[in-house]
Amino acid sequence: MAGTWIYYLHAIALLLIAVTAETPEQYHVSMDEDSNYRMHWSFNNQDKIMQFTVEVKTTGWIGFGISPYTGQMPGSDVVIGWVDSNGKAYLQDRFANGRTLPALDDNQDYKLISGIEKNGMTTLKFSRKFNTEDPKDLPLEGGTTRLIWAYNNNDPPSQTNIPMHHKMGSRSVNLFNAMPEIDKPKLPDDTKTYDCLAPNVTVPSKHTSYWCVGLKLPQVTEKHHIIKLDPVITKGNEGVVHHMTLFECESDPKWHGYAAECDSQNMPNHLRNCRSGSAMAGWAVGGESITFPAKAGFPIGGKNNPKFAVIEMHYDNPEGKSNIVDSSGYKIYYTKQLRPNDIGVLIMGHLVSPFLIVPNNQMQWNITGYCSGECTSMIFPKNGINIFALFFHTHLAGVALDSRQFRNGKELPLVAENKHYDFNYQELYYMKDEVNMMPGDTMSVTCVYKTKNRTKLTLGGLSTKEEMCLNYVFYYPKIDLSACSTQPAYEALGPYLAKLWRKGILPIPSQNGSAGLYESLGAASLDDPKLIQELANVQTYPPPAMYCAYGNRTMLFDRFGVRMANFKSVANYTMENTTNGGFSISTFSSVMTLAHIVVAFYYLS
Repeated sequence: MAGTWIYYLHAIALLLIAVTAETPEQYHVSMDEDSNYRMHWSFNNQDKIMQFTVEVKTTGWIGFGISPYTGQMPGSDVVIGWVDSNGKAYLQDRFANGRTLPALDDNQDYKLISGIEKNGMTTLKFSRKFNTEDPKDLPLEGGTTRLIWAYNNNDPPSQTNIPMHHKMGSRSVNLFNAMPEIDKPKLPDDTKTYDCLAPNVTVPSKHTSYWCVGLKLPQVTEKHHIIKLDPVITKGNEGVVHHMTLFECESDPKWHGYAAECDSQNMPNHLRNCRSGSAMAGWAVGGESITFPAKAGFPIGGKNNPKFAVIEMHYDNPEGKSNIVDSSGYKIYYTKQLRPNDIGVLIMGHLVSPFLIVPNNQMQWNITGYCSGECTSMIFPKNGINIFALFFHTHLAGVALDSRQFRNGKELPLVAENKHYDFNYQELYYMKDEVNMMPGDTMSVTCVYKTKNRTKLTLGGLSTKEEMCLNYVFYYPKIDLSACSTQPAYEALGPYLAKLWRKGILPIPSQNGSAGLYESLGAASLDDPKLIQELANVQTYPPPAMYCAYGNRTMLFDRFGVRMANFKSVANYTMENTTNGGFSISTFSSVMTLAHIVVAFYYLS
């Protein structure tokens, strides 16, 4: 009898081992455009082990690797595997010192689980620890991971003679913070689709342009929820469409289809001002579909919910081509079956202005913006908001970001970080555990920039050659707050700019307003270590200048670092005399810029 129990226990143990080893993958991605190379993966946070399955349309060897943040072969942590003619599977842990055959690693930390070759497809399943503590294995971390892949149509002649690949490539993925397939809600039977596109846009021939189109949302009399959005990118324009933001708006449906450059005089004020309202969705190059969790949807239709939107298209056309026609945008999925909560999108970080300043020739420069406790204490509901996903955004100089939460002067657990940000892969970051942000909480967004090969200052702005430091936060329940940002304190930045003008580092601009500031700062470089350190001090001088964008058209200025009485009157005058009683973010930025100029020349005089 005892022997029988031992037999059964042994069988159960073997079964558990098999189940653990063969954990079904929760995430899936095509590594190439033709889906000839597919990757599936899952991970176990408790054991800190990740399992991979690669399925490749080949009967030869397969290569898979983790690149050191470049997408290139040198320095990569690589495995090569195949299934021979006898059905035996092989897997080798290797390390790429250069663009030659990667050398065998002394420690074989990748563990082969299974391998099969069938119907012209080779499938290898293997696993490894998040951190093997082997200097030739790169750690698996949150945020963006750059993967490389390759394959040959033939098996290697021997285990030491691996011929060159026939196909190769790279792809960025989010290994830890994608939404698992199992968590993606099934679309209800009554789900309908609707295209929110910017149709037949002749993309301007200049490097950077922002194009806005007014769009009717589905004209439904009862409240519905948007539950999913697919990016729709015109084939061939993948390198031109940089990002798209969909803003909810209060406007007459007669403006459906009205299109112009967003800040041109041809764009009516009430459409331009929609860009200072609440974002419905944000997508950037490399991103995929946005799927909302089962507990929440974005409200449209019915009473007090948006029936109109403006889509803002950011086109990046560095070659100045004049024959590009684009019809990109979103396909939205919506249903009458309401979910328990309404979703909102809140933009946090550093104000987009020329006072986001990154010195030239820097290996690392940190900029931090805040959603201030003053703002959240005024506007957040008593139980706060629940953040379920976020979307980090910088331009070309950005290399890393993080977001942190503070309550009563103490830092709470890290919200999110991306140590290896990829400008060409800006994907939604789903939280493993929702973050509750309460009234009075502050949330920071820190961006790390690298300007080693730049000879002039890099400024905040709309162009991809300029910079941003933003965090698009997806949360519920929805509140009437669209943006919550900061920039350096005026009382610190004013005298610093005045010093640069006195020293001749900043030329006196030939234009007024924002254009003059961009002209002056954009022509400057900082090489004096003392002035560089002083700028770092200015950018962290407390308290920063803060603002909240409350409602579609109302801006709340909650604190000012500048001690000049006329600044509030200038701001209030602008608010009171802009069409419809409000002003857009671009107008707000010009007011802020005017204040800086006044302050700087005040200190010059």
